[in-house]
Amino acid sequence: MLYKRLERNLIHLAIVDSTNDYAANLIKTSEVPSGTTIVTSNQQKGRGQRSAMWTTQANKNLTFSLIFFSNEKIQKAFYLNIAASLAVFKTLSDLKIESKIKWPNDILVQGKKICGILIDNSFSGDKIQSSIIGIGLNVNQKDFGDLKEATSILNEIGQEVEVMDIYEQLFGYLDFYLNLLMESNYKILLQRYYEQLLGLNQEGEFESKGIKFRGIITGVSEIGLLKIQTSEGTKEFDLKEIRMSYPSNFF
Repeated sequence: MLYKRLERNLIHLAIVDSTNDYAANLIKTSEVPSGTTIVTSNQQKGRGQRSAMWTTQANKNLTFSLIFFSNEKIQKAFYLNIAASLAVFKTLSDLKIESKIKWPNDILVQGKKICGILIDNSFSGDKIQSSIIGIGLNVNQKDFGDLKEATSILNEIGQEVEVMDIYEQLFGYLDFYLNLLMESNYKILLQRYYEQLLGLNQEGEFESKGIKFRGIITGVSEIGLLKIQTSEGTKEFDLKEIRMSYPSNFF
């Protein structure tokens, strides 16, 4: 298969602390093409949003980090989150799994998390020098222990699937959406993101700096801040400033 932006350079590791950390070291120590992907069957110290740990059962799930060189302006960094989120959404859609994107880029199925995305960027001047797109997708894990708000492809469709088949599908969609980004199709990407954004134009409960309030998500800013219409007007929040409670009718 010919890809538009990504070169299929796959590095498969049996075990690693963090695929994102491995990719970052690889960029520092060698020249690798855009599209180089580190996949592991057993990640020991994965990282999630808000500095949380991302735990995953060995040999059951898809955990990988993709290296991408875009030379995009820093102000467009959030579109990497959009591209990655849409790629996961489409992969699940092909499996007849209905999902939604929880801002900024968690993927939920009926309120349960099926995928987490963590993007690490390095900058040079006003440009993004390199990006590491880390994706953890629950595939064949059935039991999540005390973590009740989690699910997997197996739990949703009732059968196991080949993990690397899911990777190939997802890699193709990453190539497609990252190509849209490189061709400056920002409006198309944002429109498709909004179509799947959980809670858009719906009233929900939020908490910021210990204060709870009600508001309506109206979108995201150019740099990826969440825009919420409140009784005091529209406010913008970054990930560390806001927590959300989603009513059941959102799903």
